[in-house]
Amino acid sequence: MADRFTLDEAGYILYSEMLERLRERFPTVPLWRLEQIAAAENDAITGGLLRIVPAEVETGVIEMLESEQTIAGDDEVVA
Repeated sequence: MADRFTLDEAGYILYSEMLERLRERFPTVPLWRLEQIAAAENDAITGGLLRIVPAEVETGVIEMLESEQTIAGDDEVVA
């Protein structure tokens, strides 16, 4: 019989909780954009549905958003 484990132990997180954390960290980014990036990251890693996602999806979303903010910040300085 397989051992039981929690989602955290398996390296998965709840999609809704991830979105909540991302909205707190990136309050100016529209929800549709957060969902768009999360879907792309999830598809790149698993190709699966967004009910639970690998914890790495949140890390990838954060990296992409920070990169976008850096680029936007650079554009604002130049303009």
